[in-house]
Amino acid sequence: AREQGASLGGAPSSAATPVPMRMPEPMEEAPRMDRAERDERSTVDSKRKSARPTRARPPHGPFGNDRPSQQAQPIQPPPPPRPIEHPRKTDAYDGRYAIVMQQVDQHNQGGALREAWLWREQSPGDELALLALGEAAEASGDPQLAARAYGSLIDLFPGRADIRRMAGERLEALGPVGLGLAIDTYAQAVQQRPDHPSSHRLHAFALLKAARHAEAFAAALKGAQQTYPGGRFAGVERILADDLRLIAAAWLAERPMDEKTIRNELARANVTPDSTPSLRFVLNWETDANDVDFHIYDGQGGHAYYSNRSLPSGGELYADVTTGYGPECFTVPMQARAFPYVLQAHYYSRGPMGYGMGKLEVIEHDGRGHLRFKEHPFVIMKDGAFVDLGTLAGPLAKAGPGVRLEPDASGASGKPGPGGGSYTPPPPVQPGPLPPTRF
Repeated sequence: AREQGASLGGAPSSAATPVPMRMPEPMEEAPRMDRAERDERSTVDSKRKSARPTRARPPHGPFGNDRPSQQAQPIQPPPPPRPIEHPRKTDAYDGRYAIVMQQVDQHNQGGALREAWLWREQSPGDELALLALGEAAEASGDPQLAARAYGSLIDLFPGRADIRRMAGERLEALGPVGLGLAIDTYAQAVQQRPDHPSSHRLHAFALLKAARHAEAFAAALKGAQQTYPGGRFAGVERILADDLRLIAAAWLAERPMDEKTIRNELARANVTPDSTPSLRFVLNWETDANDVDFHIYDGQGGHAYYSNRSLPSGGELYADVTTGYGPECFTVPMQARAFPYVLQAHYYSRGPMGYGMGKLEVIEHDGRGHLRFKEHPFVIMKDGAFVDLGTLAGPLAKAGPGVRLEPDASGASGKPGPGGGSYTPPPPVQPGPLPPTRF
């Protein structure tokens, strides 16, 4: 190899110095343990193993995942549709008043007037006889006679705010014939019982119907600022606040030329005019220490009352008044569409005052300050009975000119009796000594 490298012209390679290989050092032999040491270590190792947490066996075998199994839940059927509820049968009257009202329902005006006048002559101081005479006179188309009958209630009981309000409710339902006297007797009721919310709100809305808007707002404001007994008149603050906002909107709509002055007055009272369409049903009654429940049925089978205060179609019952007088209010916000609305009152607990009297007021607001009204005075005499408060078949904007709400067609027979026809009543009898009454 050396010669071959020289013949190719390369420099002769010198022999490489061999590098000695390093051998691994021998491992030190571990010291031998005697039998006692081996037993001790074995005991420590077994204790460590037993202290480790054991892994649970997978639920799906050694090759499954560790997630718990999820059992398939059965599909629950949808809840059954809510049953359609219908208005209850009404049977609110008793005694001679029931006889007169039966004649009225049967369009037997002559028979109703005969019975009512006979009762009035026999019991000139009986407030129910005067109510019956007024009802018969209205049915016969004689609002002047009805106004005299209802006005006689005020003459008989001038110191009773509840009788004044009841007479005013009847007079107001006669329209222009009785509105002036209704305003006067409501004002007297406010003076006598300012602690009754109905005194203030009845007075305010009667003034509004007479186009006395500034006075109506002042009367409603006085009622809203009044302090009422604790534990009574549930929900009344909300009702009176709604009244104020509606009357303010009507005032602005009626007097646009005085808008600046009116708005200054509203600002001082911290009142914002209502600008939302609504339909309100307000129930009040003139007996203390009893429970009258308001029931509202809509055209879709809904039913609102004290334990179910709203309708699926829209609307809410503010509160349940169980201590007498009311008011109770059910409001449908925006445009009501679930017509017809059938209204009833239930004499849930008559209490010590005997029969009850009051009225339902319907207020429709178009959202621009234009208000429309319907009235329905009522009497309820039987404990636990229902009384018809009328039916609202459609918006008041499309309703007839009458002041009263139409009665529920399902609660009247609609058949004229055998003694129908016109009847000329005898002259009024001057009242003699007053017999005992519930007052």
